[in-house]
Parts: sequence; structure tokens; C-alpha cells
Amino acid sequence: MKPEKKMENVKIRTKTPKNKGYNYFLIIAVAAIILIGAYVLLVGGQQKNENTKTLKEVRALIDSQYGNLAPPTNTPPVKDNYTPILSPRKADNLPYYAFTNAMTLKAYTYATEHPEVLEQIPCYCGCGDIGHKSVRDCFISDNGTYDNHASSCDTCVGIAMKVQSYFPNGIPIPGSGLAQGAPSQSIDLSTLSLPDNFKSIADGLKLTPAGANRAYFVNTKILSGTEMEDQYLVNDVEPDSFYGKKIIGMFSADFSATSWIEFHDLGYDSRNDTSLKAKDQPGMKNIVNTRPLLYGHSQNVDNVLKLMNNPNSMSTSYSTFKPLLDSVDYQNAAYAFVINEANKFSDINYMSLTPTGGKLELVKAYKITDSKSIPAGLGKYNPETKGNILVIKITGNLQTVETENANIDAVAKT
Repeated sequence: MKPEKKMENVKIRTKTPKNKGYNYFLIIAVAAIILIGAYVLLVGGQQKNENTKTLKEVRALIDSQYGNLAPPTNTPPVKDNYTPILSPRKADNLPYYAFTNAMTLKAYTYATEHPEVLEQIPCYCGCGDIGHKSVRDCFISDNGTYDNHASSCDTCVGIAMKVQSYFPNGIPIPGSGLAQGAPSQSIDLSTLSLPDNFKSIADGLKLTPAGANRAYFVNTKILSGTEMEDQYLVNDVEPDSFYGKKIIGMFSADFSATSWIEFHDLGYDSRNDTSLKAKDQPGMKNIVNTRPLLYGHSQNVDNVLKLMNNPNSMSTSYSTFKPLLDSVDYQNAAYAFVINEANKFSDINYMSLTPTGGKLELVKAYKITDSKSIPAGLGKYNPETKGNILVIKITGNLQTVETENANIDAVAKT
């Protein structure tokens, strides 16, 4: 769930991976692929409607998207009454390399809890040469031991995350009696709201120690019911199962390839909610008695707690991105993303997407370091210059803004 270091083709992604083998461009491509599908809810089986795909269809989609990377593993065809080699189990004892970044952690968790799905999906990273039979083998072997292969392979994690976007609750296992497709209960979002100290990406940055090189903020309430909902709520916000409650606002910031922090808010004052259980994971902390709730690497969480108690106790990451934020309307953004990454004419960049009038508004902003190097191709977007900040705004449907966002990034790199 964390945005990669590269700004190019930043779509609606984001908690993208950060490990050494995790290529940002591929993750963005995966995000674009996910946009094609819809969030799948399974009720006791794979009943198909306009918002669902069967496992065979998802496998065919993966074959078409990844087929040019490498020969697939020798994975048998999808079976309607498949008997898994591994049984689902709770992901409460993951190896250290599963915690390399949030996306890798999510993928290892899914492979552990739903091997019955990934055992029927081929991998296209070339791992068939080392005997893998499916993408599940990249995470866990047939005897149940974990494999570190996927922890440094963007293809393995990308495929697993795509499959999860369609089958977040797995698939029914014949004779298991597991109710794996029950839909989440409907929640009245009108009763929920974010606190004054956590309503935007700026609020998150003000609680984040200095040094974050990228960050994003998602407002679930604004996204709900829009065409952005499926991708962002699946990929950029922790699932309802994380706390047993829906996360209404989520902020994520990365400091390095192995250091990040997340803030979660449930839309109500949950500090005395005894039903919330903190995650117990090696090297990580999950604090559930603060608002917002905290989750991330231990030292980062400790530093955020210091900032909560004394905002003047240390410098924050807000100052790095303040010049950009002062030039855009980040307060009302459904999804906002910032990154500290230099190109030929700028050093820090901003992107947001916000539903407006039945469409989406894409906002791109760049802090100019060399005005002479601004690509002429950006002129077609009628950019506005505010001091040393260049701002581009485009309104359209999701496909339109997705395409233009990729085009703008490509031009900005020339």
C-alpha cells in the first residue's frame, strides 16, 4: 500500500512497494490493470454478476497482462472443485523478509490466508526454471515453509495483489465449511468523520518526522460510491479485517526502502474502543489508543508518539512539501500524493484526484528548479505558474485522467 519512489505514471496507487526488486513502473502498471476490474464479493461461491469475475477469467487476464515477461509456471488449469495443497492459515508468524514493505507484507499475508487461490495462478517471473508450479510457491512451498523469493520480486507480488483485488476473501474450499465470501456489512458513512488533526495529507505530514520521501492520504468517505473506489479501497487502504472496522482516513509515508509509517482513522473517537486489537508483528508497532491510530516500524511509531505529545519536539516532513501544498487544494482531495524526486525542471511533485460534478479532477504540481528545462509538451495542458510552482488541472472520467496523468509524467521526464 505504499507509493513507489518514482513519480512517473503515478495513477492512484499507492502503498506501493519499496524493496530493491520492486520496480515502480510495474506497480503502476498493476494499478492500471486493477482499474479494469471491480472489487469482487463472493457469497458462498463464485456467482457472476456485472461486478465479478470467475477465477478462470482473472487467470486469463493475468496471462494476457504478464505473458510477455517470461514463460509461465506449469500451473494446471483452474478447477471448479479444487482441493488445495496447502490449507488457509492465520498469518501470525510471517518471516522477517515479509516485512520489507507494506505491499510485500500484504502479499505474504494473502498467500498464507488464501493459498487455494494462488495455487491456481501461474507466475511469470521465470521461476518455473527453479521448480515453482504456481505463484503461491514464490511465497510458500508445498510443505508450508516460507520462501524469500517473492520478497524481492515485483512480478510475484504484483500478481498476488491483482488476484487479491478480485478475491479478497479467497474462494470456497469444497467440504471445508468455511464461509469465505461473506460480504462486509453496509456502513452508514454519514455518521463517521475525520478529526480536525487528521483531515488531509498536510495533517499527516505534520505528524511525520522529517525525512519522508513520499506520502499519500486517502479519504474513504469521499471515495465511496465513485469510480475510484474499487482501486483505492482495495490497494491503498488497509482492509476492514485489519481492525474489524472500516478505515475512513489513511495516511502512509516512506522514509526508505525498509522504513515507513501509517496513520489510520475509523471515523469516530476509537481511543476507548476495547474491541480494537493491535497487530503484534516483529519490528513493528500498532498503537490503537491514539487518534489517528498508528502502524509501522517501531522507531517511526515512537517518533510520531513524541510529535503527538509535543509538536515542537522534532522537525517534520511537512516543511519539505509545504511549497507545493500551498499552491493546491489538498484539503478536499480524495487521494493526494507527494514525492521528493528530482527531474530536469523540478524536485518535489504532487498529484491528487478528487470527484467533482460526476467526474474526476486530476491536479499535478511541480516545484520548479529550472524554468528553462520545463518541457514544451506540457504547454498543451495550459499549466498555471504560481511563483516557482507549476500546476496542471484536468477534469474527466477515470480513463481520461488516467491516460492524461501517464502522458504528463512521460512529458515531464523528457
